Amino acid sequence: MPSDFPGAFTALRQILQKNAAGMVVQTDTPTHFIVITRAIGPNKKPLWFGAAMIQKSAVTFHLVPLYFNPVLQSAVPQELLARKQGKTCFNFQRPDKALFAKLESLTKRARATWESSGFLEPGPVPQERFDAALRAAGEDPGALEQRRAKVGKAAAAKRAATVRKKKSRAATA
Repeated sequence: MPSDFPGAFTALRQILQKNAAGMVVQTDTPTHFIVITRAIGPNKKPLWFGAAMIQKSAVTFHLVPLYFNPVLQSAVPQELLARKQGKTCFNFQRPDKALFAKLESLTKRARATWESSGFLEPGPVPQERFDAALRAAGEDPGALEQRRAKVGKAAAAKRAATVRKKKSRAATA
């Protein structure tokens, strides 16, 4: 079956658009549709809700509320798991009404989750609200912070090793 990236993008864009009431469309081009909230995260930037993007090998659908939410992750229908890459991304080659209906239902549930957590309200989101939402989703904020710190240290060590390696190569050349 041939791919149809424009058709898939259009359908995925509509799913996000239907669930974006009260949010901001940050980008709306023929290849990218990005929806952010009016809430401001700890990094002083608006929270991303979702995106549909035409990439080189697939049309991607990102549903950010899935991130760090084991309860919502467990609600991903079995049929969509084969399309899932990472925690928040689904890849498609062409429109699929049955899969897109399941994705739309998941997107509605994700929106409701963020709405009940206060992540769609304008303004800064206090750390306590993030922590409460994480606990409600089955995640321990303290353990999560430790995992993130560990990953960050490992990434920094890898970058430092790469820089040392490049400097060593340059010195011997």
